[in-house]
Amino acid sequence: MSKTKFYGLTGGIGAGKSTVAKLFSALNVPVLDLDKVGHLLLKEDKEVEDKLLQTFGESILNSGTSINRKALAKAAFSSATNTQRLNEILHPAIQAFEKKWRAKQVAPFSIIEASVLIESGDAKRMDALIVVLAGLDTRKQRVLARGKQDEVSFNAIVAQQCVDTTRRQLADFIIENNDSLKALHTLVAQLYKQL
Repeated sequence: MSKTKFYGLTGGIGAGKSTVAKLFSALNVPVLDLDKVGHLLLKEDKEVEDKLLQTFGESILNSGTSINRKALAKAAFSSATNTQRLNEILHPAIQAFEKKWRAKQVAPFSIIEASVLIESGDAKRMDALIVVLAGLDTRKQRVLARGKQDEVSFNAIVAQQCVDTTRRQLADFIIENNDSLKALHTLVAQLYKQL
């Protein structure tokens, strides 16, 4: 049985959790990005794909037969009900993948990163929770600067995620990411030593 501790890493869109995950990874900490696992399953899991098509229709397909993630996100985040439907399809498959990954870990601790770790109830499976926080305006600027989302989709995603007050209450460790990347490096290095 693995003695590895598993720390959940989460934060609202644009808070910088993926950057924090990369910094941990650079310190040789194994990191599993559950959002990327979800993307992988969209491409490679026929059962997941079929269920998504049954639920959201063919409007989520690219001109080929693959799922268009942007179209899926638009459909899934259009309402709380649709978000729940997406989660009911994806989460069991993601959890099965995570279980296999966990079994292979030998490091003292590993990071499991996910944007909806709290909302999905998956935070309960972690030994502790690391939350990355940043002001809403800062988060919006970061997301819009990436050019992958507009303000409307940013607001729709924020509306489906829990609020920072909830994240603060549930966090075992908090990283405030309102400053420079250099400052974030320092905070991650400090937390790494603590863990």
